[in-house]
Amino acid sequence: MGAQCCNNQQYQEDVEPCDDTELNRLDARQINIKYNYKKKQKEMNSSQTTKTQERTKQLTVTLKSGAEYLGDWVGNKREGYGILKWPDGSEYEGEWKNNRAHGQDYYEGQWENDKQNGRGIFQSISGCKFEGQWKDDLQQGYGTEIWEDGSKYEGYFYEGIKQGQGTYIWNDGSTYTGFWINNKRHGQGSQVWKNGKEYNGEWFEDFMCGQGQIKWPNGYCYVGLFNKDVPNGYGILKWSNGKTYEGGFKQSKANGKEQVWRMA
Repeated sequence: MGAQCCNNQQYQEDVEPCDDTELNRLDARQINIKYNYKKKQKEMNSSQTTKTQERTKQLTVTLKSGAEYLGDWVGNKREGYGILKWPDGSEYEGEWKNNRAHGQDYYEGQWENDKQNGRGIFQSISGCKFEGQWKDDLQQGYGTEIWEDGSKYEGYFYEGIKQGQGTYIWNDGSTYTGFWINNKRHGQGSQVWKNGKEYNGEWFEDFMCGQGQIKWPNGYCYVGLFNKDVPNGYGILKWSNGKTYEGGFKQSKANGKEQVWRMA
């Protein structure tokens, strides 16, 4: 065992830097689902059904909700081309498949005061899907968001944004579990990258910031302060061979008067 002073050059040769390209920032498209579907599709239960299994053209049916449907049917399901008009004057005109609007985004679930309230499922034509709680047309409460590239968020929302405890899984397999504020990793959380690197600690507006610990696949480990994803402040760096550095860091480099090396 022994101790010696180190210089920045020796530290830079040994440390594995944080690679900002691996941080898995959320794609701007994945911040929250954009609700640009043509018209709202309310839960629809027909007050009458047709006996025949053959498609009937231009049949008008009044639904329990008060809406009127004029179009094609197969049995007791809307199938083909049709127009649905709601009592408030809104309407959907286009293709139907298996009793649902087809070719446009759609919502299926609970309504209150002509808005999405309660539990519901939103499916976009691009492949995005949200299933969970709604309040006044916005995601609120617990829900699951899945994107067309396979990325997934499961956790809490507030007024349409990720807020509270949640887990995000990127399509490359990287994961983050922890707190969110305003669609950003913020507070205490843990992230595991596809290459096996792990961070557990504090986040600030999507950056590793504050007290934390990071482990690299090669056995390196840093415990200490971070600022914008890199060691900054007092910390301890351990190598896989048992060598340890303890002291100040500035933008991932050894810095400060108190610098101590301990050899294995």
